[in-house]
Amino acid sequence: MFLREGSKAHGVPVNLLAVTSAATDPELPAGKELRAMADAVTLWDTDEIPIARDALIAAVGEAGAVRAIAVAGNYGMMNRVLDAVLNPISGRPATMAAELHIEWPRS
Repeated sequence: MFLREGSKAHGVPVNLLAVTSAATDPELPAGKELRAMADAVTLWDTDEIPIARDALIAAVGEAGAVRAIAVAGNYGMMNRVLDAVLNPISGRPATMAAELHIEWPRS
């Protein structure tokens, strides 16, 4: 949701189908590198993390990579907090789920 809303707010195009399809170009500056970093960290792939980190640094510079990784870490933290306090999810994810061609809510 943050990616979709952020891209709209800043006028940066993004193809959200790339979230669920590795074959889809995110159409986002450094989108492939950002996705590779997110995948490596999410999967705790210790072989891929340094490769993805180096590619991200090459694409956006060291400061940009630090900011991107910090945003991803903060987002992960917020999701865990919301899950821990059993915060109900609004209907907004349903719109995004439809865009990504996934079922919402998940069974």
